[in-house]
Amino acid sequence: MNRRTLPALTALATATTLLLTACGGESPEADEKIPGAGESSAEASASPSGKAPTAADKLDRPEMKFPDDFKITFDWEKPSDPDGAAALGDAENYVKAIHYGIIKQEPENAAYKFYIEPMSQAHTYAKDQIQQYVDGGWSLMGELRNSNAKVKKGQAARTQVVTFCRDESKAFGKDIKTGKKVDGGGGNPNDSHYAVTLVMRESKSIDGYWKAVSIDGVKGAAECV
Repeated sequence: MNRRTLPALTALATATTLLLTACGGESPEADEKIPGAGESSAEASASPSGKAPTAADKLDRPEMKFPDDFKITFDWEKPSDPDGAAALGDAENYVKAIHYGIIKQEPENAAYKFYIEPMSQAHTYAKDQIQQYVDGGWSLMGELRNSNAKVKKGQAARTQVVTFCRDESKAFGKDIKTGKKVDGGGGNPNDSHYAVTLVMRESKSIDGYWKAVSIDGVKGAAECV
């Protein structure tokens, strides 16, 4: 793992092809048993303006609190389409949950499991990223910025494709033992910027509850630099 940069997408493949094949098939779903439900209490994401509460609004979502030396921001507005807004909200939660797992040093953390389809590529990716940090003795510090989100309906049933830009230039790894920044310096500044694609699929049994199926990123994408 490159010790100069930290966050999760540094290990993403840089292929430009979206992982639409992952959303085209059926992967196992755990709709009857919600991972992490009841393990911590946090208010459900607010419903889009003018839309009646859905079953997802009543979920007991995992709470994620970050330390003062790490900040993750999402600079975007929710789309007016209710499905797009809900999918974007849970895509944001999935991204947060990966980093929360890194902070907690828990590859099996319940937060990211709440926002993935079990055994999907998004599941494997989240667990592997957290494990890399645990194995390296690293956590996170600084600010990870996400912006310019767009949502469109996916090709497969009940899917939405979320794309956004990610800026890692002000985020760093932190040595767990010393608490100091892990930074090798140098490198191309464009290496800190990614175009990210997330495929989200709505639960069959819980209206408004979306889970990550696949994630892909392109380093140095022109629209994000």
